[in-house]
Amino acid sequence: MSYLQAVEALLQDAVAAGHFSGLPGEGRPLPFRPEEGLAGDDWIGFKVLQNGGMLPDFLDTGRQVEALEARLADIDRQHAACVASAADIETWTVVWPLLLQLRARYETAAHVLRRAQEQFNWEAPGQLSQRPPIWIEYRLERLDMRLSSPLTTHTGTR
Repeated sequence: MSYLQAVEALLQDAVAAGHFSGLPGEGRPLPFRPEEGLAGDDWIGFKVLQNGGMLPDFLDTGRQVEALEARLADIDRQHAACVASAADIETWTVVWPLLLQLRARYETAAHVLRRAQEQFNWEAPGQLSQRPPIWIEYRLERLDMRLSSPLTTHTGTR
C-alpha cells in the first residue's frame, strides 16, 4: 500500500467514524480569499498552515506587495485627477506644486514597492510564484506624459 493510499484510507475511516461531523462550515466550500492566490496551486496547503498559525513569510511579504501596489495606484489616480482638473493656465499654476509633490510621492512609493517585490521573489518557493518587478522609469515617464498634452495646449511649449 502506498503512502497516499494509506492516508486516504485513514481519512475515509475518520469520515465514517464521524470525526469530521459538526465542524464549522461543514457542507460548504472553503472560503477563498484573494491573498490565498499568492500561493498558486498550493493554496489549500497554505490555508491549512495559516489556520495553524504557521504561514510562510513570503505570503506576508506578498500581502505587503499588494498593499503597496494599491497605494501606488491611489497616487496615480490622484495625479490623473489633478491633471484633469487643470482646465486653464491659471489652474495649472495652482495645481503644479501639487503635481510635483504627487510625482515625488509616486517615485518614492514605486521604489518601496520594487524592493518589496524583489524581497517577495527572493522568498517565494519557486519561479512560478514570483512576480515581475515594476519598471519605475516607465511608470514615471507615463506620469510625465500625462502632463505634456495639457501643457502644450496651454503654453504652446512642452
